Amino acid sequence: MATKQPTTKDLRAMPDAEMRVQFEKLQQELWQHRVKAREGSLPQTHLIPTIKRQIARMHTILRERTS
Repeated sequence: MATKQPTTKDLRAMPDAEMRVQFEKLQQELWQHRVKAREGSLPQTHLIPTIKRQIARMHTILRERTS
């Protein structure tokens, strides 16, 4: 993941549709990193928990908006 992660403040300012697109991209990226980690070809293993944290942030914000 070469791009800098948006802050929580940035995520809260993001529209729902854009956040859902980002959410899907991150889930796909997490899956790809997990596959690479199983194969032993992931040089930056620290990315998996970072992506998981970002997904959790987005999920929390989306859940707060719907309730």
